[in-house]
Amino acid sequence: MVGTVGNPGFSQSSVFEDPTDILVFTVRDVRFGVPAVLLDHVIRMVAITPVDDPPRGIVGIINYHGDVLPVFSFRRYLSLDEKPPDIQDFLIIVREERHMAIIAETISGVYHLEDKIISPENLSPGMKGIMGIYRCDDGLLIISHPKDLLGIEDQEKISALREYLNL
Repeated sequence: MVGTVGNPGFSQSSVFEDPTDILVFTVRDVRFGVPAVLLDHVIRMVAITPVDDPPRGIVGIINYHGDVLPVFSFRRYLSLDEKPPDIQDFLIIVREERHMAIIAETISGVYHLEDKIISPENLSPGMKGIMGIYRCDDGLLIISHPKDLLGIEDQEKISALREYLNL
């Protein structure tokens, strides 16, 4: 779906080593992106095990090849209306810095951003979880970095859960 972005400076990429190569996906018709260099896999939705008192944005955990990963929801993180995970949804598996799975409702592909990314500090100082905003001809792309979505306290909670599960 290269044509949906509609920005001459936004081209589909086949090499994922450049930090401006972004996996583009949607959640509730909002376009998000994460740096492709951080990705392990994109898989279809699997059963999510809920956890008690999760960190902000976390809806539960999954077993991914023997590793317990927290499952992150932009719907929950941004206080959007909740939607139960659907078999048609995807999980973006991030294996760098913050190991997690991110819920995506659609996947558009990996694109190379050639134009300037707007800093969130220019819009709202102190905004957390957003690495930048990219202006497209047909809307905006919100770029996030997984390391910004979970704080140290959140990582400690997840580590404690892994220890509890003997993993």
